[in-house]
Amino acid sequence: MRPETIRNKTILLSALNWGMGHVSRCISLIEQLQNQENTVIIACSDNQSVIFKSYFPTIQTIHHEDYPFTFKGKGNFEKDLLSTYYKLFIRFKKEKSEVEQLFVDFNIDLVLSDHRYGFVTEKCPSIFITHQLNLPVKWYAKWIDYFHKSLIQKFNFVWVLDTPTSKFADELSRNFSVKNVEYIGIHSRFSLYPSTQKSIEKVVIISGPEPYAQQFFEEQLKIAASQNEKTIIITPNKYNYTIPSTTAIEIVQSKDWKQLDSIILKAKKIISRAGYSTIMDIEFLSCESELTATPGQSEQSYLEVVNK
Repeated sequence: MRPETIRNKTILLSALNWGMGHVSRCISLIEQLQNQENTVIIACSDNQSVIFKSYFPTIQTIHHEDYPFTFKGKGNFEKDLLSTYYKLFIRFKKEKSEVEQLFVDFNIDLVLSDHRYGFVTEKCPSIFITHQLNLPVKWYAKWIDYFHKSLIQKFNFVWVLDTPTSKFADELSRNFSVKNVEYIGIHSRFSLYPSTQKSIEKVVIISGPEPYAQQFFEEQLKIAASQNEKTIIITPNKYNYTIPSTTAIEIVQSKDWKQLDSIILKAKKIISRAGYSTIMDIEFLSCESELTATPGQSEQSYLEVVNK
């Protein structure tokens, strides 16, 4: 089953709340599914709903709790995840029962889960969306990768956001053992826009989970001030900061993605974290980029290298 084959269905979709990259990459997919006469219902948090509705004002959203991720900002993601394992497991179990009820309440034909392991049902086809068939874990943590594969195999199909040759995610998206995999190409909300003339020299995009997003903001503000170049820094969150009067730095703080898109589309160069959604965006934007991995996030460290 591929996206282009799905027509006249009622689809239930939910995206993981690890930053907003999972939300971002679902936007063009939702657009495609709607254009094929499907009804898409989104189960999401309030913050996610604001973003989805800015692109699809009439789409139906249902409140659905986030996974309770907690990060200390010291670059030790494995330790942080293990420290909240019990809360994450409880949310996983609760989510499974919630999907069963939503299936009944809305007469669902198809379930789409962007990396939410518990967003699955046996009552209709369920599809897991990812760019990682293989997790970039060290030898002593291979059990995490085995667990990951066992969970995604509970879905009927796996859609991989990459080419069949794994052009963008490389080893992360290569299929060695997972069944019913379809490579559906890369997806970006910027594919919805016409080409735009590049008129802004440098745009910095602040993204990712807190407190890493704030760390990146402070780092990039310091760099921009030292270089004294015209730079626009985009951030969805409010931070305390002081801009030296002698610099050409502009801070755009907004949660209105449409407003931010109008700036990003004009960027000649984008500086951002090396998230996979950003890598897909860069391909559609056709601009220069400088991507830096979030400290301790092995997936981004790998993507930073393979996408140099």
